[in-house]
Amino acid sequence: MNKIFSCLLLLAAIANDVSAQDEFDALRYSQTQHHGTARSMGVGGAVGSMGADFGSLSVNPAGIGIYKSSEVMFTPSYSVTNNHSTYLNNSNSASDSKFNFANFGLVVTKQYTSGKRKPHPWRTFSFGIGMNRLATFKNETVYSGKNNRNSLIESFADDFNSMGGINSNSLNNVNFSAYGAYQTYLIDRGTGADSNKAVSNVPYTDGLNQSKRVIESGGMSEYAISVGGNYMDKLMLGATLGLVSVNYDRTTHFDEEDASGNLSNNFKYLNFTERLSTSGTGINLKVGAIYKANTHFRVGIALHTPTHIELNDASSISITSHTDSLFLHADPNANPVSTYNQDSSLVFNYSMNTPAKAIFSAMVLFGKAGFLTADVEYLDYATMKYKFTGFGPAENAINQVIKNTYKDAVNIRIGAEARLNNVALRGGFAYYGSPYSGNQSYGTRTNISGGIGYREQAWFIDAAYVHSLLKSQEVPYILARTGANVPTATMNNNTGSVLLTLGLKF
Repeated sequence: MNKIFSCLLLLAAIANDVSAQDEFDALRYSQTQHHGTARSMGVGGAVGSMGADFGSLSVNPAGIGIYKSSEVMFTPSYSVTNNHSTYLNNSNSASDSKFNFANFGLVVTKQYTSGKRKPHPWRTFSFGIGMNRLATFKNETVYSGKNNRNSLIESFADDFNSMGGINSNSLNNVNFSAYGAYQTYLIDRGTGADSNKAVSNVPYTDGLNQSKRVIESGGMSEYAISVGGNYMDKLMLGATLGLVSVNYDRTTHFDEEDASGNLSNNFKYLNFTERLSTSGTGINLKVGAIYKANTHFRVGIALHTPTHIELNDASSISITSHTDSLFLHADPNANPVSTYNQDSSLVFNYSMNTPAKAIFSAMVLFGKAGFLTADVEYLDYATMKYKFTGFGPAENAINQVIKNTYKDAVNIRIGAEARLNNVALRGGFAYYGSPYSGNQSYGTRTNISGGIGYREQAWFIDAAYVHSLLKSQEVPYILARTGANVPTATMNNNTGSVLLTLGLKF
């Protein structure tokens, strides 16, 4: 933790130039879940050896080699998210919903006919192009409670003190949040030997009613360009060039209100708002193989390169404070409310690499009756890395935080399909391991899914429901002083998603 805190202090010293990139942003774009067709989601996303489904092209592109005909499909989806949080023994709830497209795509397959003397070794060759959604960021969380241990403003005072306190240099170069707190009289110079040191004016010992609300939107999609084929009905090979699109917006409100009722302690309330808008594009390459041992058993392997993403951030903050009687001593008619608005958005361009992945899969087939399938996925979140051109110290500091905070993880997906004539029933389970090197009980995600499908020779329709459970923790701010004991918020996220895939074969 000391290493992490030292890195955070270094980041704070140059945060006016580097806006909002931290270890949590890196995880957001790396801890993705595949949202493909309703069939692939119905079996828990365990499509590494299944194939003949466009969703598999973002998992194991060798699945394109199992196609026997061409097809076009699209998948609308609707999700409802409910969040329950606990902070300082107080509970809150928030919910949100979102309609989007989880998938659309086209696969064109050419079958090679047998020659006069012997069959062509390549049975099929296929080309696919389309989109699979990787993440949906639409969400709202809120937590609140009474805190008599510390205040958000202390963290902004720490930002000043990491630059030597309040002086001409820090006033010109400290981050906007700390500068705004100073401009709204929430931070001032200390006294005596600490006359240049920044101190918080927020009296927390008698109690602060704190609340934080985060509103998020956007998503992450992969546009897949895939090729592959079937060799001798034994070996399926494929490759996918993934072009990633990122769009993320977040508004954070953090409020503190004096709970003591004291009208002479120079503080009544503060409202802090931060806005962040991120957009970007990325690229990756996936290669894979599926080996058909016999008519009842397949195994697969896929390797994903890191996704290199070029990102653009635009961020801004505003602070409003009510300092109670602070100004009234000198002027009974003074306005106790002060406001600071960042005059323009801070724009920053940078890049990052997500972790590489290795996926191992197997499938047991029961003829036309159905199948069982499983994927095991390995990745190391500690390998996430930022690149800040021209800001080497900040780049090194946050990359060190990432190495200290995260570790490798194993994700497991299991699915089954049972068929009766043209109807298929599906079920699945997925477990995504915790990325954190500390408490392993947080950061894990569990998905439980089910679905149904109907297929004719020229068309098909599939429906699926996925219920996702995620438990996480958050510390709203980090303080330098020993024994600060910043409270921790615990969040339980429950998301239900309905997907419907419509497709034509030709």
